[in-house]
Amino acid sequence: MVLIALLIALSIERLYHSPDALHWQFYLNRWQRWSAAKLNDEKWQSAPASFLRMMVPAFFVGVLVLLLDNLLVTFLVSIGALLLAINCEPARIHYKAYLKAANRGDDEDSERHRQALADDSGLNKSALINQSLIWINYRQYLAVLFYFVLFGSFGALVYATFRIASDAEKRQESPDNSTSYWTRLLWFADWIPVRLAGFGLLIVGHFSRALPVWIRLTTMPYSEPKNLLFEVAENAEDTPQHPDDKTEHATCQLKLMRRQQIFWVTVIAVLTLFGTIL
Repeated sequence: MVLIALLIALSIERLYHSPDALHWQFYLNRWQRWSAAKLNDEKWQSAPASFLRMMVPAFFVGVLVLLLDNLLVTFLVSIGALLLAINCEPARIHYKAYLKAANRGDDEDSERHRQALADDSGLNKSALINQSLIWINYRQYLAVLFYFVLFGSFGALVYATFRIASDAEKRQESPDNSTSYWTRLLWFADWIPVRLAGFGLLIVGHFSRALPVWIRLTTMPYSEPKNLLFEVAENAEDTPQHPDDKTEHATCQLKLMRRQQIFWVTVIAVLTLFGTIL
């Protein structure tokens, strides 16, 4: 059931335009506004209380699935949760626009879309286009996939909540970095999945060149997840690049991430055949 729900959700997300109502951020924003209006007491403004308020929608979905305990409901909720958690439509639009602008030599327009992709990825505005694409692909697909396989709909929505809250936090972060607990939570949430993602890049890319980099960074417990993935992807790529082509490098690394996604879906399929995953 996990594999079928995953394949259906990925197919729908790729083939159809996602309206705002099919994005988890849409429901989180509405919940935050409603709960802030109802719970305006000072005690609800503390960090623990804000955390609990932010996690309520994901907990509600998880508890609902447990209480109903119905295979069909679980299956349908799983597809819905995956579609809500993925939300890659805005980045896909900016990437296509970036390619068109770069191919026609419009540096100003391509730079605007590069910055938009950096913002979608949660990286700073100076991030390279290939880094933004790698990080978007990991956060929107691979990390959600891993948490869905482990914890079902609840896991996928919890990771999506961490991702959305961390991005919002970065946009309004105080200079003393005193409110970065969502970013720290996301760092812990990414610790294992990003290492699995790096391993996947070894399998679908240049294994012998990327393996030493993956081992070195994986055994460093405090290495930044995004840096680990960027370095492994850079070494796993095995396609020579033309120095004047502004799109080839990014396109090749995106293809590498997509091959990795297929690899992990294949792993899930094999585990399903052996009965390890239901």
